Amino acid sequence: MSKNRGRIASHIRAAGLLLLLLATGSAGAQEPPDWRVEFEAVCGTTDASTTFTVEELTSLIARCDKLAVVIGAEEETVRRVYLRRLKMCRDLLAFVLESKNSAPQETSKPGP
Repeated sequence: MSKNRGRIASHIRAAGLLLLLLATGSAGAQEPPDWRVEFEAVCGTTDASTTFTVEELTSLIARCDKLAVVIGAEEETVRRVYLRRLKMCRDLLAFVLESKNSAPQETSKPGP
């Protein structure tokens, strides 16, 4: 009887170890969703936003708008957090774009 009990305990430990390896292996191998990579690519550039051209800023704002649709399909907590962060990022880019559009254009003046 103790021989069977030891064998059963051994099988239970092996099954538990296998489940643990499967759970940590699949969780550790997961990459962030594509939208998070795009989110970091777009919103990670805000510190240099004043150096961008009008075309680059317009492109980044369009990418933010596309991201908002994708993030809107996520579960509530993720959606609320990332949509708020995305809005702040987009608002900053839009502000810089507006500033560039309203700034007087520099013209080269001939020297005396």
